[in-house]
Amino acid sequence: MRFSLSLLSLLASSVASLAWADDITVNSRVAAVTVFPEMAEITRHAAFDLPAGQHRLILRNIPKSASMETLQIELSGATQTALLFREDGVPPRRADDPEVLAAEAVIKEVEARIQAVRDEASRAQTEAVAAQTAIGFLEQLGRNEGLAEAGAEALRDITRMIASEADAAGKQTLEAQIRARAIEERLEGLQEELAQAEQELAAIDREDEDRLYLVVEVAVAEAGPASLELRYLTEGEVASLPSYEWHLSTGETPEVTLKRGFGLQQGTGENWENVALTISTLQPGEQGSPSELYALRRRIEDPRPEPKMRNQAVADYIAAEAPAPMVEPVVVVEEASTPAWGADTSGPGVTYRFGYPVSLASGVDIVKLDMDALSTEVEVQAVAVPMRDDTAYRVAKTTNTFGEDLLPGYQVPMFVDGKLVTLVDFYGAAAGQEFQLGFGAIPGLQLTRTVLQKSEGERGMISRSNQQQEVVEISVENLTGETWPLRLLDRVPYSEQEELEITWSAQPSASEENVDKQRGILAWEFDLAPGADRLIRLETTLSWPEGKLLR
Repeated sequence: MRFSLSLLSLLASSVASLAWADDITVNSRVAAVTVFPEMAEITRHAAFDLPAGQHRLILRNIPKSASMETLQIELSGATQTALLFREDGVPPRRADDPEVLAAEAVIKEVEARIQAVRDEASRAQTEAVAAQTAIGFLEQLGRNEGLAEAGAEALRDITRMIASEADAAGKQTLEAQIRARAIEERLEGLQEELAQAEQELAAIDREDEDRLYLVVEVAVAEAGPASLELRYLTEGEVASLPSYEWHLSTGETPEVTLKRGFGLQQGTGENWENVALTISTLQPGEQGSPSELYALRRRIEDPRPEPKMRNQAVADYIAAEAPAPMVEPVVVVEEASTPAWGADTSGPGVTYRFGYPVSLASGVDIVKLDMDALSTEVEVQAVAVPMRDDTAYRVAKTTNTFGEDLLPGYQVPMFVDGKLVTLVDFYGAAAGQEFQLGFGAIPGLQLTRTVLQKSEGERGMISRSNQQQEVVEISVENLTGETWPLRLLDRVPYSEQEELEITWSAQPSASEENVDKQRGILAWEFDLAPGADRLIRLETTLSWPEGKLLR
């Protein structure tokens, strides 16, 4: 059972008083919700009148998603003396629940209208069938053999009568069929209305019929009005994600605008009706204290000889064929109005209070709440990585000057001058932090990277190699109609061993070395005019002692 020992000890003291306390059923409602990234705090309110004496307040509508370990109770008009909690044996939801009865009545009313429309369509179809039957009779009459003995005048009269009646019957058939189709088209709207009504009933039914059973024992000194407020956390039942759009406006003064909001859904087992909603960036479920640091004891010992393989030929083969291990750099990601919203940046984290009541059905609804738009100037440049890409990419560099942390967002639409160019994951930014935003490829900035020369060892017949040389040519061509400030990134290897010597040269020289403190990463920065190109030549030499292998 999810309960704390301190609370259980409190419950034990209430057993003796159950026999003489008056039971008062209290129905509380969700009044406010504070949504955190991985949980939510629910605030429930209830108001009632209490006579003097000692009573038991029975709260039957608390969903099982409530975490009783985090329960907080505030009473006015009475003094709490004890608390009783029960997970099982809760009375089920009443069959005459007004909310359920109202939803079922709507469904019955829509179904009645659907049946009325179907009956009307059936009557129209019946008229069409009757008219078709009359046409069939007239056709049979026209083929009657007894008409052969009739005179010419009589035949003409009969023919006119058959033609006239058949024409009237045909028109009646067509009109009846048209009317039937028009009636049946009305069914589409009614079917949608029925589906909506059934969905609303399903949303009510999704609320758990079995609730927690919570009893608050109180002492009332003087009869009068009282109120109760409950607060508790619910974990894993609420999902809240930022909803972002980044818009880049190009021109003489480039600017980015962040249009943001929040997407929200909940499965707490009860519907939220007109609740006060707050979104918080705090994470109560995360680590709350610093980690322990333990002492490190080191010692030395005599080296142990490396084990030798029985078949040295196999060992040489494995050493020659084994691929060099791929060492990927470790990337550390730091996570970080309109009148409808109010932001509170005082204290830890940021809270956003939505200015209008929010309703959200459990397990059914997904709501998107639009928030505000934040704008700031940016520095835009083309960034090229020829080792990995064929084209350069448009990148906007800026600083979070909005005075609050920006939460991470996933599959964020990126717009350039109103046009959607890509979807990216945004990893968030702390207040004051510099960050970059990618706004898609620039197809007109073409990249090529060609290895002109790659040799190992010296000329002639040798058994081992202790040198590697590589010459690379990098080309950037501007096929666009504008001048681009371009930042090109490439790399040379680095070593932490004195025995492995690495020398390199670049023409032209790199503008920056060890970019972002990553050893061996080089950057060139230059403006590239329309129709122009730029060549970079990069030469690298690695040397190591004989008998060693390069990894």
